[in-house]
Amino acid sequence: MRNDSCTDPQCFRAKLDAHISKTLQKKPDLVQISSAYGSRDGAPLGRNRYVELDVKRGKQSNQAAKANPAQRTCEKMTDAIVMDGGRRGQTVKVCADPDCRIHHSNRPSPQDVARQRAEERKRIEKEKLAITVRHRILAAILQRVSPPLKKSDLFLVAHYLISRLQFAEVAHIAKRRKVEVGTNNGAPEQALLKHVSRLDEIELSRLLMELSLIALASRVPSKHETDVLLTTAKHYRIEIEKLEKEIAQKFAEKQKKQVKTKTAVA
Repeated sequence: MRNDSCTDPQCFRAKLDAHISKTLQKKPDLVQISSAYGSRDGAPLGRNRYVELDVKRGKQSNQAAKANPAQRTCEKMTDAIVMDGGRRGQTVKVCADPDCRIHHSNRPSPQDVARQRAEERKRIEKEKLAITVRHRILAAILQRVSPPLKKSDLFLVAHYLISRLQFAEVAHIAKRRKVEVGTNNGAPEQALLKHVSRLDEIELSRLLMELSLIALASRVPSKHETDVLLTTAKHYRIEIEKLEKEIAQKFAEKQKKQVKTKTAVA
């Protein structure tokens, strides 16, 4: 659009508004696009929802067109009008079809996104179930540990292991044993060591097993790794499958309650 006789900004905007209105009246099917990245419902399409095409340059250079999808045509190519920014009022060629494999090949379809989210939820639930089972296995192991060492020896080993834990690991052990650890404490393991010093031989033996297996209980090993936690559980004759079924049933019941709660709220 040209308007050489109108130099006043307000006058120019009015002329531009009239030009856009007239253009849309003549071509009501024009796609309205924005120079901004995002867009809201009912507003011009943001740059994240369309690809502007430069088909003239593509015709001049076939090799460039093959390398640059923006220089290639497609069945969904259509005319659009820019509604804002410095190019407001200009008409351009765009592809705004998210299913176009030429111009939106990297954008997953809504169905793919929904499937990926569902798969991710299933993966997280499966991992939560597996981690819960592993912590129950750890608890079962600790119940069957007998004191092989004297109390002073056990405490010495415990002190050695605790002093080499990261803060997060100290907090995890303390939480399991209901020991309060202050975040402002420069040496938080001291609170845990104070608690440990009051334990008897049996509890100290269980603590050493806990310190040795806690990291293994908090992750699921790969298929190529030796599962030390399960090996230890078998050594103590713990029924792993029984634990898995019991926890899986509790998870299922919890999910049913959550679905019923959501349904009632809706």
